[in-house]
Amino acid sequence: MLALWGRPVQSVQKLAGGWNSTTWLVRVSSGAESAQYVAKLADSDDGDAFRSGLRVASAAASHGFPSGAPVLTADGRLAVDLPEGVLALLRYVPGRSPSAVSDDDMRRVGGTLARAQLAVGADRAGVSEQHTWPWAWADVCLQELPMASRVHDAAARALDEARDVTTRISPRMGVVHGDPGLDAFRLRDESPQEDGLIDWAAAMEAPLLYDLASFAVMTRETPEALPPCLEGYRHVAPEVSGELRHLGVFVRLRWMCHAIYFASRLERGITRGAASEAENRERLSEAYAGLTEPVDPAPRSA
Repeated sequence: MLALWGRPVQSVQKLAGGWNSTTWLVRVSSGAESAQYVAKLADSDDGDAFRSGLRVASAAASHGFPSGAPVLTADGRLAVDLPEGVLALLRYVPGRSPSAVSDDDMRRVGGTLARAQLAVGADRAGVSEQHTWPWAWADVCLQELPMASRVHDAAARALDEARDVTTRISPRMGVVHGDPGLDAFRLRDESPQEDGLIDWAAAMEAPLLYDLASFAVMTRETPEALPPCLEGYRHVAPEVSGELRHLGVFVRLRWMCHAIYFASRLERGITRGAASEAENRERLSEAYAGLTEPVDPAPRSA
């Protein structure tokens, strides 16, 4: 299938991990030159969000940001539909994953996230209609996914609270990455100005604060990571300071997304990412706990 991109493939190596997709490192050669790409296969059911993320990554790359943007096929397509799913070829972004216990790394992560948001901007043209704020997709999922009533009600309250706060305070809006975990950042120690952010399949329109809340949730086991991340973010986008008192609202919104995600995995029988059905259930319970536990609005050092 990689022949559709018109590049001479030298080797293909499967990469580890992947909760939402399967990926391979692809090496191509042209004469004495060689280059690396990443082939990514997403489930067909997630094709709309996957293609939306490809468009957003392209927008970020068009402004010079290292985003792992897609390479068009020889006939101009972003991705190809296969019986196994939706396949795209992405530009390889060199670098390493950051360490959550390194303040310097976390400051770079915060600055990189802010630069990524600025590169994409408020242009939501690449985002599918259901993923524009206030997230019609979330209403559909809460109506249709099998979910314990207590989990459903807590998730619905989190969504209503985020919508209400957004209406009242008019926070900065734009296209967010949607899933800025540590593995999505690529730090280049020889040129930190080229630090990048990849894997845009969860990109949506939302309050920009949502990405910081997502980072807080995904680094919850190392809470000391958040203050320097906020410091780095604020260095690039100081406007966030006036919004941080509402961070807890969007932390709960992120937990709502977790609840929907793991309820969907259970319904579809997905165990990719080294997760068993039991672990999917455990993660759903964890999401409920996150939805109902008190959250400090923002670290005191913020």
